[in-house]
Amino acid sequence: MKSLKMMIGGAALLVAANVNGQAMQISLGADVALPLGDFGDFYTLGIGPAAGFELPVGDNIGITAQLSYQILMPSSDFSDLVKSSSMIPAQVGLKYYFMDQQEGFYGHAMLGIHSTSVTTEDQTITVLGQTTTIEGSTESSSGFSWGIGLGYQLEKLDIGVRYNSISPDSDAPDGTDPSTYIGLRLAYLINIGG
Repeated sequence: MKSLKMMIGGAALLVAANVNGQAMQISLGADVALPLGDFGDFYTLGIGPAAGFELPVGDNIGITAQLSYQILMPSSDFSDLVKSSSMIPAQVGLKYYFMDQQEGFYGHAMLGIHSTSVTTEDQTITVLGQTTTIEGSTESSSGFSWGIGLGYQLEKLDIGVRYNSISPDSDAPDGTDPSTYIGLRLAYLINIGG
């Protein structure tokens, strides 16, 4: 019964989109992350490919889903320690177009998760003439995230800027601040259906 309700709800959304005359859209592009605060002390930049989906509903609203893979570049203080680091943001949200559906300026609110992975370099330590090597390791974590942003959409191009906040994972010490960054997105739009 629950599956039937979900299918009917999904069909209703598709009908609403087609009645509105707007097409669903897939977006392919690039995401850039400019880390802030404590997050910015560790990393200077994140960059990588991004994909998205938008389902128009109503006159000025779109339901969105976005996924990207970003390579994080460590700051100079940590470049000898960090071998590689990456972040995978996966978020769903709502776009509100201030003029026409899928055209012009819009506001965007998103919720989801950010998964990060950090691999450290082997470290060699010499104490009292004895040399010891500490092997590098890989640590992964995921945290709830939210974002708000603004953008401008052309016929085949979406340009957006957003503020993202990532909650510390459950293993983080008490009092750990969220990781925050400014995200920039440039994507090519492909209409499907409609």
